[in-house]
Amino acid sequence: MNKEIPVITEKESFQFNSQDLDQEQNANLNPVQLNMQNVHVHVTAEKTDYSGRITGITYFGRNREIVKDATILLFFGHETVVPVYKTRSDADGNFVIEELPPGYYTIKAKYGEYQVKTQFIKVLPGQNVYQALHL
Repeated sequence: MNKEIPVITEKESFQFNSQDLDQEQNANLNPVQLNMQNVHVHVTAEKTDYSGRITGITYFGRNREIVKDATILLFFGHETVVPVYKTRSDADGNFVIEELPPGYYTIKAKYGEYQVKTQFIKVLPGQNVYQALHL
């Protein structure tokens, strides 16, 4: 009983195209791209002041009695934890807060045990906002 064992052979075949062998390939590895942009800058000595200010008066009760020396606290946004500005009203109850960047503020006035809080005073660039504070 002889069994025949098949013989496995491997063959490698390479084919070359004669046109491919004769042609030289050139690739430009340093392409050049040119971009242009014009920028015009105008410089003037004129300064524009965009800061705003809040002015107002503090008073008490229905008869609107003027409150002098009231503490005025200004907070940025609606948080009332750390004031960004602190002042006092004068003898006529008036107060002024100047050189404010535009934005939303909360203002609070205190006098003894009385206090008032007005939220969201909007200060626009160059605007003077008047706010009466009733204690």
